[in-house]
Amino acid sequence: MNIKNDEIKKILISRTDKIGDIILTLPLISECRRTFRNAEITFLTNSVIKNLLEGYEDIDKFIYYDELQSFYEKYKIIKKGKYDIAISVFPRFESALLFFISGIKLRVGTAYRGYSFFYNKRVREHRKIAEKHESQYNINLLKYISEDVRDEFIFKLKYSTKEKNLLKNKLDEFNVNIDGNFIIIHPGSKGSATDISAETLGKFVKQFTATYKDFKIILTGTKVEYGLSKKISDLAFNQENIIILNNKLNLRELMILIDSSKLFISNSTGPIHIAGALNKNIIGFYPSKKPMTVSRWGPLSSNSIVLSPKNDDTDMNEINPEDIMDAVNKLINN
Repeated sequence: MNIKNDEIKKILISRTDKIGDIILTLPLISECRRTFRNAEITFLTNSVIKNLLEGYEDIDKFIYYDELQSFYEKYKIIKKGKYDIAISVFPRFESALLFFISGIKLRVGTAYRGYSFFYNKRVREHRKIAEKHESQYNINLLKYISEDVRDEFIFKLKYSTKEKNLLKNKLDEFNVNIDGNFIIIHPGSKGSATDISAETLGKFVKQFTATYKDFKIILTGTKVEYGLSKKISDLAFNQENIIILNNKLNLRELMILIDSSKLFISNSTGPIHIAGALNKNIIGFYPSKKPMTVSRWGPLSSNSIVLSPKNDDTDMNEINPEDIMDAVNKLINN
């Protein structure tokens, strides 16, 4: 099928899984915008990302898949869209079937699933071998329908001065100065990867607060992860410079907080990709076992240091507090 880029009017891009995965789809969306300049781009995704991507300039419309109640409702909305192209970044049987029966002429997706016959542009790449970064795999989907594709990883997360000021007022309650010196530790990953231990982070925090006395440490995470943050805080003893903000911020507020921080420290999880998209100073903890490695899931920041086990692929206890302090010194004093 020959495609004339200027004749493509409507594109549907589908990624309906976790926050980090959705963030890493944004470069594909921006490359679609550059390649198909006349097209309206709709992002089929999950509502978990809703407030973070408000006003994202390369996305014209959103469909929140998890808010649709039935298969028929999903079919009606996708059929009504009259899309020229559908790109399945996160392949699933139901969405592949929906794109097929909705009559979308060009359907891009993996060649390696039992339902791959629903796609007519079948991508022959095995992501599980982790030879490339997830964002590269995503952009490569576009190469199956256009020769004019660049390997550029562009993110356009933005917020207003008004939004920052509102967050500044909110943080006053927690004795946080958004314009002051602070680092963020996001210790949980909700099962996305193998995590560094609370004991290691607690020892690191104790060393950090003794060395960087004018810095505060902000611990973030979900309500369920509050116990983890509290454990780290208790192990560090220095309660005065440690603030726990679990379940206090929505995703957009977290993004603004990350952008204002001096350093973001995390396991492989969604917020580390927000920090990467903002090109922040980052220390990430990644196992060495495929497909969880930094080669596929690392933060896309030019200012990041990733620490991984050297011997046992998944033994995160091989990373010690001194390793983290060395990385901190390199990034903060750079």
